[in-house]
Amino acid sequence: MAQAAEEVTYVFHLANGRVERITMAFDPDTYLYRTDESAPVEQWTALGFHQCPHCPLSPENHPHCPFARALGEFVHRFDQFYSYDRSVVEVITGQRTVVAERPLQGAMASILGLIGATSGCPHLAFFRPMARFHLPFASEQETLVRAFSLHLLAEYLQLGGEGSAAIAVDGLEAKYRAVAAVNLAMADRVRAAFAKDAVVNAIIILDTFAQAVPFVVHEALKELRPLFVLTPAP
Repeated sequence: MAQAAEEVTYVFHLANGRVERITMAFDPDTYLYRTDESAPVEQWTALGFHQCPHCPLSPENHPHCPFARALGEFVHRFDQFYSYDRSVVEVITGQRTVVAERPLQGAMASILGLIGATSGCPHLAFFRPMARFHLPFASEQETLVRAFSLHLLAEYLQLGGEGSAAIAVDGLEAKYRAVAAVNLAMADRVRAAFAKDAVVNAIIILDTFAQAVPFVVHEALKELRPLFVLTPAP
């Protein structure tokens, strides 16, 4: 018997009284997003429409951008709202419910990050372990800690999970540079397809962090190092 999908639900309580409920299903083993095959496929999700310049996928094998295809299932619901509109958002997982009040762009950034990581986009795949342990509305420092930790754990496991091979954070910088290029192309896609700015600005919020990481990796490690000093100096 196939395992039941893992689910995360976002409930948006919007400024005009409207409520939008988005339930996302994920494969319980890989945590890849389970696309709703019955949902209409829009033109702006085609792989060749504002395709990322470094995209390794081909239209022959992937007619639609996996990230855009997943977003296309629900993003149109927010096209009548502006990025600064206030919203109360409930994020419901199997472990907890998180409630936050945010401008819509901030709330959308959280769900876009989750979708991108699990969509099957090759350049966002390294975020999938973070998505498996989704922490909505995390601070920049929380996100950096999780990114560092899971990057180093991935290197350790990919090296066989044993021995004393050196692991480093250098590769994390290159990954985030690739992510920034994805964000730029996705913003162009959405800007060309929709009238309002809530989703575009949500992508920009994600991109601001992605752009900064290559420049702050080593500085952030210096800031975190005192937390791991088990015996403070007298």
